[in-house]
Amino acid sequence: MGRPRAVTDEQIIAAARRCFLDRGAGVPASEIARDLGVSHTTLFNRFGSKEGLLVAALEPPREVPWVEALEAGPDGRPVRDQLVEHARVISAFYAEMEAGLSLLRAAGVEHGSGGCTRGEGEAESAAERGYHALVAWLERAQRQESLAICDSRTLASTILGALHGWTLTATACGQGDDAEGAGACDAGDRHVERVVDLLWHGIGPRAGVVPG
Repeated sequence: MGRPRAVTDEQIIAAARRCFLDRGAGVPASEIARDLGVSHTTLFNRFGSKEGLLVAALEPPREVPWVEALEAGPDGRPVRDQLVEHARVISAFYAEMEAGLSLLRAAGVEHGSGGCTRGEGEAESAAERGYHALVAWLERAQRQESLAICDSRTLASTILGALHGWTLTATACGQGDDAEGAGACDAGDRHVERVVDLLWHGIGPRAGVVPG
């Protein structure tokens, strides 16, 4: 027999997450190992147990993937379009996060707070970095006179709360969209558009407003 395939922890976590979300928390570790081309003892050696693998694969991430894009903008495109674009990414992130947490809760598995808590030596948690990146993006847009002057922290909290809240509602009550046959992604995109449209009446650029 050839040598066992070498895999990283990140590859194991990604494969395990796909398996758990597609087939449920009860999927045997041996099936995940088979998909990776390794033995199930490899998984237990890395993560200690099936429960340890569940938590590693499904708890909130410690990095927020949309921070870098926020830090690079706003660019020269219409700010409303950029806000919709960022909000779609954030909404999808929350949907992925809640899918994992929902499965952990259903399996009765205790888990940490993941990106909601600060790691050792970290000045901010992942959630705090995401929030502050959005606040800074909004403030830069205000200085460019692309957004009305308002409290950027309140606005950031409102945007994140509306996107995360819809994910929780959709998880508990279905997608909550009146379009027949709408998929989760389509329903989420429509919600993002509606949230931005609703807020835009108050935050869109207005004549005579000079950034302070």
